[in-house]
Parts: sequence; C-alpha cells; structure tokens
Amino acid sequence: MIAALALLATLVVALPHLLRLDNARPATAAILWTAALTLRAATAISLALFLVVVFPETTAFKALIHWCKHTVLPVLHSDVEVHGHAIGTAAVVAPVVLIALSLGAALVSTIRAARAVADALRGWSLGPGPQGSVIVGGPEVVVAAAGLLHPQIVVSAGALAMLDDEELAAGLAHENGHIARRHHLLFTYAERCRAVAQMLPGTRRAVSELRFHLERDADEWALRRDHDPCALASAICKAATTRTATAPAMATVAGGAIERRVDELMAEGPPPTGSVTRRIVDSAAVIMVCITLMSLVAIPAQALAGGVGHVAEHSAHKCLP
Repeated sequence: MIAALALLATLVVALPHLLRLDNARPATAAILWTAALTLRAATAISLALFLVVVFPETTAFKALIHWCKHTVLPVLHSDVEVHGHAIGTAAVVAPVVLIALSLGAALVSTIRAARAVADALRGWSLGPGPQGSVIVGGPEVVVAAAGLLHPQIVVSAGALAMLDDEELAAGLAHENGHIARRHHLLFTYAERCRAVAQMLPGTRRAVSELRFHLERDADEWALRRDHDPCALASAICKAATTRTATAPAMATVAGGAIERRVDELMAEGPPPTGSVTRRIVDSAAVIMVCITLMSLVAIPAQALAGGVGHVAEHSAHKCLP
C-alpha cells in the first residue's frame, strides 16, 4: 500500500514538469505545482525519516551503538561513560534537525522581509493613491501588492508618470487580484516548501512555475473586469524595464515569466472554458490533491513509525566492555 502510494506521489511530483500547463486554467496549474511542491517537502521529510529506518540496520550503526569511552580511550580512567547508542540516536535524527533548522531560517527570513516592507512603506509613503493604494517615491515603475497579513497596493511616483490611465487601471486590477486570491500566502507557503526540499532537483523550477501561474491568475482577474489585455501587457513591459528584486512580502505587476505572460495576453484569446483539455487537467488536479493529502499522512507516518521502532530497539542495547 505504502509502495503504491509512494509511486503515485512520485507521479504527482513529476507530472507538472512533463505537462505544458500554459493553456490550463491558471488556478488549476497553480494547484498542480502547489501539490508537487508539497510532496517535494514531504519527500524530503520522509527521506530524513527513512534514514532513521535504514541506518540502524547497517554495520556502521551497530558498531557505533556499542562504542564506549573506555573502549576507544582505555588510558583514561573515569566513571563517566559515553554510551554509543546515544550517539547513534543523535546521528539518525540529525537530518530531521537540519530540515527543521532550514524551515526555521526560512520563517525568520519571511518575518524579516515583512517587517522590512512595512518599515519601507512607513518611510517612503507620500500619501494615498488611486483605488486605495499608497504612493511611494522613486522613478521606477512599481505597481505592487505589499505585505503578508494585511497587504495593500503600492504605486510609485514613476508609475504615475509613465503609465497612462488604462495601463495604471489594469495594473491596479492585477494587484487587487493577487490580494483577493491570497496569492501572497500561497507563495509564502511555497517558499517554505522550497526551504525544506531545496536539496531535491527541480524544486527551484517548481517555485518559479507556481509564481508564473499565480501571475497568470492575477492577469485573468484583471481581464475579467474588462481591462484591456494590451494595456496590461504594456504596463508589465514598462514595469519590467525598471524591475528590481523584491522581498517575499511584495509581488509586483512585472513578476513571473514576463515574455510568456505578454505572449498570452497578446494572443487571440484563451482556450474555451469548457474545452476537453482543460477538463482533463482540472480532473488531474483534483486527483493530485487527493493523492497529496493521502501521501502527507501515510508516507511520513510509516517512515516515522518504522524509525521510532528501530531506535527504540537499539536504545535497549547495553554498551559492551
């Protein structure tokens, strides 16, 4: 059962890399990549727990747990003994500790980024802008959703000067889409998955693709509110020419794969909503989410149960003279 579920989980991780999801619904593609990232993180955790199961069965581990201080250093006469099974237990839990530290560092980085954005808004704010936004100084074209818990739209003075009314309205609608769809929270979650699974190949691309489809989703949000796709594409291009690196707590209108977004906006139109291809991809997304939820519970739990059993068994061993 676990082997079959692990095989399905592997398929979930690999499937988005094999499919071209640019023609799928943006929300569906985001679900597929989020499921893949979630399983990547679960796989990294399961591999760490798997070491707890496998390493105790090796000759090296068995030699380690029978090691004593007086065995290695017989010239020292002391009543304090260092039992090998304690060292063995520390060795098998080290990967789990490393993952926890990586995740903790990522959380601290996110908190610091959110605080930096909040401090910057307080220091750079020039006053209220259009549609409830905040105007900040600077010549760059910046239209962004800033903040994690209470995001708000930021418009730079350069954007007000360089974007015409239609471009600015489309850009603001795009950022409203990010806030309404809670993309900032989803992308923050994806960054935590990346921190846990960064040693697995393809993780960085998975995060990049997720961001791209979140941008597509925000683009679609703007277009559904009757904004001109050409105006939105123009705003994206103008912002891209002055784009700078942004913190995880800020998403700009020029985020994601710029060329792919512009090509889609300038195309004749998206595939029909009820097309067969989209229905198949939607069904695949539902199946992948179900597999992900089952895998999150079953695979790590099985590995943990086996690992705890082995560690408990070896912990009962006595240190040999």
